[in-house]
Amino acid sequence: MFGSKTKNFTITSIDEHKKAVRVKFEGSKYPGLPLYFTMFDRVLEYLRNNPTTIYPVGTRFQPPYPKESIEGEIWRKPKPYSSEYKSSPHVLDILVHAGLAKYAYTTSRDSGRKVQGAHACVGESLKRRGYQ
Repeated sequence: MFGSKTKNFTITSIDEHKKAVRVKFEGSKYPGLPLYFTMFDRVLEYLRNNPTTIYPVGTRFQPPYPKESIEGEIWRKPKPYSSEYKSSPHVLDILVHAGLAKYAYTTSRDSGRKVQGAHACVGESLKRRGYQ
């Protein structure tokens, strides 16, 4: 995410059985919480429903997350995991790195202030990856 002091991370495993990606953050002894495949699917679907819209990331230190945000979309029912945890920055970092999403600024629908957001990549880059 831009402007923040994010830690580098490494994808340590992709577990097809549990349908989850595990990452380990730089300087951490233990892997982070799993990023479930459904989280990626929900974010991609959400962004692609209106590819020209920049959606707020919507992260907070703890739930509830704004419903009209990427984090809120990840945690809509049925939830991918029993307890909510901040996951959209990590999901988005992977999607941006893969060329499927881009970061941008938008205006918060709640507060009217400038916030971090993301939108879908469109066009030839997605076609080459087999996503359109």
